[in-house]
Amino acid sequence: MLPLVNTKIIATLGPASNSAEKLEALIDAGVNAFRLNFSHGDHSFFEQLIATIREIGEKKNLDIPIIQDLQGPKIRLNKFTNEQKVNTGEKLDLPICDHIEDSMNRICIAFPGLANEVKPGQRVLIDDGNLELKITGTSKDQIMTIVQKGGTLKPRKGVNLPDTKLSLPSLTEKDIKDLEFGSTQKIDYVALSFVRSHKDILELKNYLKKFKLNAGIIAKIEKPEALMDIEAIADISDVILLARGDLGVEINLEQVPSAQKKVVEVCRIKNTPVIIATQMLETMTNNPVPTRAEVTDVYQAVSDGADIVMLSGETAVGNYPVETVIMMKKIIAESEKNLFTASNSLELSENTDKAIALTSAEITNKIKAKFICSFTYSGWTARLLSKTNTRHPIIAFTPLKSTRRRINLYRGVKAFHVQDNINTVDKLIETANDELKKLGIVNPGDKIVIVAGQPLGRGGITNLLKVHTVI
Repeated sequence: MLPLVNTKIIATLGPASNSAEKLEALIDAGVNAFRLNFSHGDHSFFEQLIATIREIGEKKNLDIPIIQDLQGPKIRLNKFTNEQKVNTGEKLDLPICDHIEDSMNRICIAFPGLANEVKPGQRVLIDDGNLELKITGTSKDQIMTIVQKGGTLKPRKGVNLPDTKLSLPSLTEKDIKDLEFGSTQKIDYVALSFVRSHKDILELKNYLKKFKLNAGIIAKIEKPEALMDIEAIADISDVILLARGDLGVEINLEQVPSAQKKVVEVCRIKNTPVIIATQMLETMTNNPVPTRAEVTDVYQAVSDGADIVMLSGETAVGNYPVETVIMMKKIIAESEKNLFTASNSLELSENTDKAIALTSAEITNKIKAKFICSFTYSGWTARLLSKTNTRHPIIAFTPLKSTRRRINLYRGVKAFHVQDNINTVDKLIETANDELKKLGIVNPGDKIVIVAGQPLGRGGITNLLKVHTVI
């Protein structure tokens, strides 16, 4: 069945949503894709979870995108035994250790060599900024600080150093192993954490090539350096994800809304799908209803041009995962009622494929066609159409399952299978006509707009537009 909303919803999976019963309920509620957080869980766990998602997808005749979110070079406190309360103004010396499993009888920062990279006066933020320290000095194996904002030190909490440029690799040893595992599962998207520049994306592409993994790349924007290079990152990424949690620790909180608007605008110009994430309906982790501010946040994100919205803890560990998705979908539907049409989104360009996409959306709106239909191998045509902001559903026909799963993440796109034997324009029109009738979603006399590329069967070309009346 076609979605009632065009903006897509990603749900993060966790203890609250891992069962087959809950996964099916989330899909029925409106989830379009699932995020697997590789910061938690082992490969055998994820292998079973992926198999379950794919089984449910087959049962429901849905091609559901699965996102492998790599942990990235996250700095954490070690897995110490006893929590410790620290007060504002007191001195605190923090040893440096190699791994989070080290020195369980004392508190340390699990990042070897950290003392060589920080300087006095720089900040250390712990637990999403709930605690703030100021570095007063360093030695070979520890940093000396004074507590600027007190609180309780808890095991495994994240550590941010917003004033320090760290020499961390974009892909850790764990990430590379996880990526190799992802290749065995034919994962649909790989999300790269803590992207700093487009060079990080290029490195990931090399590993995808090495492991022969045909997956889309999601660049997670959560570092100020990434904001400085956002245009180049958007140029070579398949999707951009604005991760407001870590970003809101790395930059001043009041700067996050303007950063969000900047990223969405760049993605509009670059025709790159964009995900808005973190704390969208956070209250529903423990409560059956969100706050008015959270509702407004989701509404505004969709209104500003987000293609996809993502739930994190709400569906991973929350008490109301299904109810949260239902609420998210209701807010999206309300926001989409007031969205501008195609002329306000994709910019008219001398580039043929972009001009075709925009024109097809305008024609669809003007003649009140039932659907825009695209025939695509690479997914490029569907991606362009999704950025036109048309209110009409986009039907994407492709013979490739991997392409169907990827493009089902795009705003407004619903992918369906066709045979790989369409070699003439007449055959293409006949296929669109017959397949839509077979699906039971058009009637004779309905108008559809068909978009494709010639020569047929080649990816990355969009140069054909046809208005067709269903017979």
